[in-house]
Amino acid sequence: MSRLFVLGLFTVVLVTLSEAHRYKGAEYKQTKVVAGHVDVEPDSRLEADGYEECDDFLNDPSYNENYVEGDGNANAANGFHHLLNRHKPKPLADICESYECLDAEEVDSPGCGFATRILPSAYWMVADIDLSRELGVREAYKRIYRVRSGHSNDKALKMSFVLPVLKKYYLDEFGQVERAEIGMLIPSEYQSNPPASTYDEVRIEKWDEMKVYVRAYGGYRDDAEYQQQFDLLKLALDKQNIVPYPHMKIVVGYTYYRYGRQRLEAMLVDNDSFSA
Repeated sequence: MSRLFVLGLFTVVLVTLSEAHRYKGAEYKQTKVVAGHVDVEPDSRLEADGYEECDDFLNDPSYNENYVEGDGNANAANGFHHLLNRHKPKPLADICESYECLDAEEVDSPGCGFATRILPSAYWMVADIDLSRELGVREAYKRIYRVRSGHSNDKALKMSFVLPVLKKYYLDEFGQVERAEIGMLIPSEYQSNPPASTYDEVRIEKWDEMKVYVRAYGGYRDDAEYQQQFDLLKLALDKQNIVPYPHMKIVVGYTYYRYGRQRLEAMLVDNDSFSA
């Protein structure tokens, strides 16, 4: 077998593997099965969202809130793959049965359309997102993985995956994104003495306690309806005369992108959290 033939075959294999693992979008009906995954539709929006929705949001067609799960035969061919259209988000209680979750305090929310939480002060692994790159979020996530996996921390600790993953977007006075960063929580067992990053593109930061407001979404971060949740969240807060901090929005991820029922949250921070 010639060296030229072997080199050509190796190239074909690499290209094929690259295509196999490249995300092809929510419309791609691949058939991979996630072991142990069984999708169960939540009984109600309250169970799924974690708060009472505002009636005027549901009844106003311009907000696209009155959707039908599974409408248009848009679900994937197998029962183990992600739902391809918008759906009720996976309840937090179900997610946190399988993964460690940030120990946030749920507090009563006035009115409708959002949940209120207190995020405790904690250590996070943080990397900047290169907004000029199409795969900037994924690349930042992979940099953090180097630290989480033990490859690039001073104790060689392999740390478990903790939810949620936060992507903070810092906004200018016109609401345009100036910069962004991704944060992954250090597990609770290492919070008192977190390892140091040995990778100069990932830092360990202690984030202060924050009061936040959230809306849940079942779908994907590129959906227009997901971006709409930030507008609806502001409207719901305005009903209660709550003014969030204007220079930050946070994309909150709880589920494995592509597989199973999804949960994203749109998060805004209480203005008083930045008053000090």
